[in-house]
Amino acid sequence: MMEQEKQDHYETLAEQNQAEYSVQRSRFIAHAYPIHSVEEALELVASLRKEYYNATHVCWAYAVGALREENRMNDDGEPSGTAGRPIYGQILAQDVSDVLVAVVRYFGGVKLGTGGLIDAYKESARLVLMEAPRREVILLSPFTLRFAPHLTGTVMRLVKTMGAEILEQGFAQGESLLECRIRQGQLEILRSAAAAIYGLTCTVEEPNS
Repeated sequence: MMEQEKQDHYETLAEQNQAEYSVQRSRFIAHAYPIHSVEEALELVASLRKEYYNATHVCWAYAVGALREENRMNDDGEPSGTAGRPIYGQILAQDVSDVLVAVVRYFGGVKLGTGGLIDAYKESARLVLMEAPRREVILLSPFTLRFAPHLTGTVMRLVKTMGAEILEQGFAQGESLLECRIRQGQLEILRSAAAAIYGLTCTVEEPNS
């Protein structure tokens, strides 16, 4: 089995959400956002710090990518491991990515202790993610098909059968060209099918990362 098979789909949030949780007079305001990049996550955190300028803490965690390749968590002055980590733990538990969860805390005068803080940040993150609408992200791979014009009917049937999307059609140096994209999980199946058709060449554009 390969180290970790790449997924060609994952879930993220369809829109931002907010939830509140209170314990021992401390108020926790949780925000969850769909994001597309680390830069966007950090901009949102900066915006929350301005909005809640008088809050005691703004703790957060984010994950970006199908396998959460880019991730980070921040305790913002809370004892190490009591805020960012439980927030990130809920991102994992609820199996989402391309998401930022930030929890704003207003201290209520009663110390919660390490265990109490972990529970409070975990529950805040759980609530805001659980109530947020989701959407599925499908990862697509671009590819080009080159073939003799008399194979047009055969190639079009292949593309339709595989559920690929045609982006552009063209003609160059006596060959027909189709620029397409397909769900990543179907790519190798399509390549095998294309290889079985004499005179049809399939070129895949490899991702940069």
